[in-house]
Amino acid sequence: MTRLSLAVALVLALVLPAVAADHPLLVTPAWVAERLGRADVRIIDLSDAEDYARGHIPGAVHLDFTDTRPQASEGVFRAPTAEEGRRLFARLGITPDTTVILYDDEGGLHAAWLFLVLDVLGHPRVSVLDGGSQRWRAGGGAWTTDVPRAPASSRVPAPRVSADRLAGAAWVRERLGRRDVALVDARTPDEFDGRDVRARRGGHIPGALNVEWRRHLRPDGTFKPVAALRQMYVAQGITPDKTVVTYCQTHHRASHTYFVLRLLGYPRVVAYTGSWAEWGNRPDLPIAR
Repeated sequence: MTRLSLAVALVLALVLPAVAADHPLLVTPAWVAERLGRADVRIIDLSDAEDYARGHIPGAVHLDFTDTRPQASEGVFRAPTAEEGRRLFARLGITPDTTVILYDDEGGLHAAWLFLVLDVLGHPRVSVLDGGSQRWRAGGGAWTTDVPRAPASSRVPAPRVSADRLAGAAWVRERLGRRDVALVDARTPDEFDGRDVRARRGGHIPGALNVEWRRHLRPDGTFKPVAALRQMYVAQGITPDKTVVTYCQTHHRASHTYFVLRLLGYPRVVAYTGSWAEWGNRPDLPIAR
């Protein structure tokens, strides 16, 4: 990367707004605590059902994140359609004015998938609790086993799907080798290099760069500072002036990457939800090792 392009990338990363002033994408326990009990806030717990039953943030409703990952084919998942999104919103009582707060106990992995889903469905007010339930409890946050009354609502309009946030295999293949497109593989280095094979073929999409999703986190499960995350991506040439395509095996781990890039203010982040489960099993698609 030239000095000029690096400078441009850094300026873009700094000036592109990652969040609105009143609506951060990544929030602290204190921020959440201030909003407990508000009718316009929906807190969603994405931990296991058993863990939710043992305790959760007051007012939080439980959601199994797999309920929002319909299968496109065997082992390949997709984002919900507009109608599936409408039913999800109705089930959770989410209206266009609802602030949605997501948390889990997996380093934000499940929360990041639902963030992606809600982002694709066009919901503008979604935040992820940094550090999840572990940080909440470590800080003395309120904890309960009470299950809130079902918030379901039938008066929810169908959301408008942001199709430009999603990509299929053909779309990705057509853009291989383009300098204005960056492919980010969120899997482990062994998967990326083809030593750990989880499809008919091992390896990665040609031109992809490997940034394992766990690199986003500190040892305590909270996200690294934004400046450190930004530098990690810019140093590899993954800059906000490019269209950035995220993938992993099933786009579960890659949703963490999607969230981080949105947090950094990257304007064109695209999820290839078919990921390696599709690409690695199709002999007509090129691979690299």
